[in-house]
Amino acid sequence: MKKIYSFIAILVALSFAACDITRDPFQDLSDEMVFADELGIEAAALGTYALLKTNEFMRPYHFHGEFGGDNIALSGSTTDHLYYMYNYQHTPTNGHLNSLWSTCYKGIVNANKVIDKAQQGTDRMNHVIGEMYYLRAFFYFNLVNIWGRPYNQDPTSNLGVPIVLDAEPDVDNMPPRATVKEVYDLIIEDLTTAAELMSNFKRVDAEYNIYASEQAAKALLSRVYLYMEDNAKAAGFATEVIESNNFALLQGSDYETFPTMVPEKNSEVIFACRALKDEDDYGWYAFGGMYATIDGVGWGEMYASEPYRDLLDENPSDRRHKFIDPQYNDGDTYEITYSYDKSSPAGSRMFKMYDVTLNGESWEYEYNGTQTVMTEDIDGVTKYYITEGEFISGKTYVRLDKKMPVRQGYPKFFVIKCSNQEGQPQLFSPIISRLAEMYLNRAEARAKTGDIDGALEDVNLIRERVNIPAYDEVPEGKTILDVVLDERRLELAFEAHRRYDIFRNGLTLDRRYPGTHDRGANPLLTVPASSPRVVDYIPEAQILAQPNLIQNP
Repeated sequence: MKKIYSFIAILVALSFAACDITRDPFQDLSDEMVFADELGIEAAALGTYALLKTNEFMRPYHFHGEFGGDNIALSGSTTDHLYYMYNYQHTPTNGHLNSLWSTCYKGIVNANKVIDKAQQGTDRMNHVIGEMYYLRAFFYFNLVNIWGRPYNQDPTSNLGVPIVLDAEPDVDNMPPRATVKEVYDLIIEDLTTAAELMSNFKRVDAEYNIYASEQAAKALLSRVYLYMEDNAKAAGFATEVIESNNFALLQGSDYETFPTMVPEKNSEVIFACRALKDEDDYGWYAFGGMYATIDGVGWGEMYASEPYRDLLDENPSDRRHKFIDPQYNDGDTYEITYSYDKSSPAGSRMFKMYDVTLNGESWEYEYNGTQTVMTEDIDGVTKYYITEGEFISGKTYVRLDKKMPVRQGYPKFFVIKCSNQEGQPQLFSPIISRLAEMYLNRAEARAKTGDIDGALEDVNLIRERVNIPAYDEVPEGKTILDVVLDERRLELAFEAHRRYDIFRNGLTLDRRYPGTHDRGANPLLTVPASSPRVVDYIPEAQILAQPNLIQNP
C-alpha cells in the first residue's frame, strides 16, 4: 500500500501540470512512455485517483456539501472563501470553487486519456478502464450538483456544465454548458459502463474499497437515480449493493470509532479516498480542522448546530453522540443554555447561558432572584425548562450540562467525525459511499413510492445499530419521508450530503438558529429550493478563459 500511494504522489505532479482543462496533463511525456504497457496505464490511472486527495478537490467538495446545510454553525467570520459557501453570499471569485472546477476537469481529462489509450482485453485492464469511467462520472456528478440546478427543476432546459470527452481537448473549440439532463445522462452511461467493465475482476481486500469497483459504481448509480427521482432504479441499485454481501454495517464501539479506522478495516466502506499517515495529513488545512482543535491542531470554528443536536438528543443513547465532542470546562460547574430571537435580522437567534447550582434535588439559577429549573418527562427523556429569563416569555426548554467555553458566544460543540485516523489529529480518509447510505437510499425511494413498511424496515436497521428504538409505525405528526430524511440527516451528517438532500427534495434550508450566517448585508436565514443561490456562480477565471460559458443568475 505504501508503495502504491508513493507512486500516486509522483503521478499527481503530472496531473498538476494541467492548469486548466485545455492542457494535456501528460504533454511533457510521450504517449509511448506513459502508455507503453499495462503498468504504464495503471500508473496513469493512479494520477486520476491522486487528484481526489488534494486539498484543491477535497476541501471544497466537503465545504460545499456540508457547510451549505443546517448541521453546522460557524462561530465567527473569516476571510476564507469557505464563508461564502456557508452564508450563501456567493461570489464569482471564490478560490475554493475555482480550484474544484479546475481539479474536476483535470481528473476528467486524465480519465479520458486512459480510456482513449488503454485497450480492453484482460479482466484486470478492463477493471482499470472501468475505474476511469467511474471517476469521470464522479467528477461530473460533483460539477453538475454545484453549478446545475436540482434535477427536478426542468433538467432539459437548465444548464449544467461542459461535457469534455476528448483525450486532447481543442483549446480553440471548447464546448459550452450542456443541460443538466445531458450531464446526468453521461453520468449514468459512464457508471453503467464502469460496472460492466469491473464485473469480472475484484481487487484484493487491501485495495478493494480504496479503488472504484463494480459495487462502487452501483452505489453511485443508486444516489444518482435518487437525485433524479427515479425511485425504482435508486432502490434497485441499492439492493444490488446490499445483497452483494461485500459489506457489513459496523456495530457497537467499532461504529463509534470508525473515523479513526483506515478504510480497508471498515467493513461498511464501499469506496473511500485513502489518506496516508504522515503523507496526507493537511494539519490545520484539513477540512476536519474547521470542526475541531485536536492536540493543538485545527481552527475549531465550525460547530454542530443547535437543530442537529436537538434531533440527536431525542435519543440520549444514540451512538452518534460519539461524533460530537463538547469542550467542557475542567471541574464540576454546570449551566443551562437556550437560544432566543435576536432583535435583528428577523429570524436570527443567539445563545444565553446561566450558571446553575444543585440545591437538594433542584437546580437553581439567578435571574431577578433565585429561580428553579423545572423538569418534565417526554417519551422517557427528562427535559428541562424555565419560565423566567432574559429574552424569553413563558415556558422555554433549556439544555442543562457541564459548563462549556464559548467562541464569540457560541458553545464549542466540536465535530470529530472527520479527524483522528490512526491517532493523527486531522488525518481522515473521506468516504464517498458506504453501506448505511444504501439502506437510506432505498428507504427514501420506498417512502416516495408508498412502501411504508419497507422504508421503516431499512430505517430501523440504522436505528438499531446506533442503539435507539425502532419504529413500529410512523410517529404522529410526521410523514414516512420525514422519518427517512431525519435518519439520513443524523447518519450521514458531516459527509457532504446534507445541502443536496435539502434542495433535491424541494425543501427550504432553515438557518433560523444561532450562527454567523446571520451577519452581513441581507443575510439568508432561509433558502428555498427555487432560490438562485442554490447554485453557485461559475468561477470568473473559467469564464475569462472560456467566454462561451453562460453565467448562473
